[in-house]
Amino acid sequence: MATKTKNSVATKAVKSAASPKSATTEGGLPEGFVSPFTRVEMQPNIRIDDGLSCLAMITNQPLDTIMNDAVKHGLAPHGPDWPYAPTLAAILRQYGFKAEEKECATIDALPDVALITALYNPAKQFGRWVLWHHVRATEKVKSFHYVIDPAYFVEPKFFVTTEIQRLITPKSPIYYLEISKATAKGKA
Repeated sequence: MATKTKNSVATKAVKSAASPKSATTEGGLPEGFVSPFTRVEMQPNIRIDDGLSCLAMITNQPLDTIMNDAVKHGLAPHGPDWPYAPTLAAILRQYGFKAEEKECATIDALPDVALITALYNPAKQFGRWVLWHHVRATEKVKSFHYVIDPAYFVEPKFFVTTEIQRLITPKSPIYYLEISKATAKGKA
């Protein structure tokens, strides 16, 4: 899948809220919360780049840079191609992240940051990547989680949303790529 681009990469900042009252915004995020991730939209009708768009969000790199990295890791330079989890993990390593492919039964078992397969089709064994972020509770805010969807074809109200159940396929595991900062060898 791909992204609307006014320039080479369309990005939209994710700004919402976290007040002591835990008021929520239209997307369901606490009022005042500002995500550490900036939404990077897929390029429409170019390729299936939902995973690459998510990597651009995580690494804070332009989508063009991430696409070039993907080509260096074997992704076809033109036309449709799917960057599988090992390719995404290899790109993330370049930027100091560790990624591990996993699956779980419920969103409660997901880590703090992950790419999850949304709208997974068990018959075709195919879904699309969205960025998952679990925010731990603080003195001012209850814990919550949300996704940033890079798809150009979703309604703007779902660009950043806490309405995660609509993306999860019932009776199917959630396949995800757990993302964490890589640690130096020998250090915890």
